[in-house]
Amino acid sequence: MDSTQTLATYSTLAEAYIIKGMLEANGIPALVRNENNLYVPIFDGVSVMVFEKDFDKAKKLLEEHGDM
Repeated sequence: MDSTQTLATYSTLAEAYIIKGMLEANGIPALVRNENNLYVPIFDGVSVMVFEKDFDKAKKLLEEHGDM
């Protein structure tokens, strides 16, 4: 089973889902962590996770779009 890695953390659920959608539209599976945390703005934020094998490609994509 592939391990996941945190790609980026956002302060809102909406931001995380926009990034997740962009990644998936480019063939990179992504997960959103902490989406049910009521205290997201105060604590950890909402993390977008990708498989380790996709991390470099995903990071490059975010950098190209100015999202990282």
